[in-house]
Amino acid sequence: MDTIQETIKLAGWGRKKAMEKQIALFENGLQKGEKLLGVGASYPKPTQQIYVTDKRIIVHKIEGILENKKTEIPIPSISSINANTKGLGANIDIVASNNKASIEHLHLHIAQELKKIIDSLLIPPSEQFAPIEHTPVDVTEQIKKLAELRDTGILTDEEFSAKKKQLLGI
Repeated sequence: MDTIQETIKLAGWGRKKAMEKQIALFENGLQKGEKLLGVGASYPKPTQQIYVTDKRIIVHKIEGILENKKTEIPIPSISSINANTKGLGANIDIVASNNKASIEHLHLHIAQELKKIIDSLLIPPSEQFAPIEHTPVDVTEQIKKLAELRDTGILTDEEFSAKKKQLLGI
């Protein structure tokens, strides 16, 4: 899901242009080589916004006509991120070594997608492509366990036969 376009769409008829401008202003202020990965805004009024880049997370809160609060958290300093469901919405709390930020009243599906994006950034590159270790399956032991399940009535004869064939590759 493209959280940027989804956030603009969900801003509502009267706020779409303002949200587009806000996101464009933010993108113009990105550091060299930095990429915007996701955006979310509170609803029904988008006075709280979260911007996720490949280098940092920025939580922007509009607290009055001339009052804005911006919290920037570098990705490497994040120690935890929590998304808490509140009805059809969610809150995101980010805790870092020297800072913390939260955003409330996000659309649930956007909050979940932003959390996935942030979680993927927190996985060290060496672990992102680590080979999956497969433990060998002892087919005989598996068939014995299936037979026990059949004998106790948990599996039917048909289910036992189907699973046995699958294990034997028949």
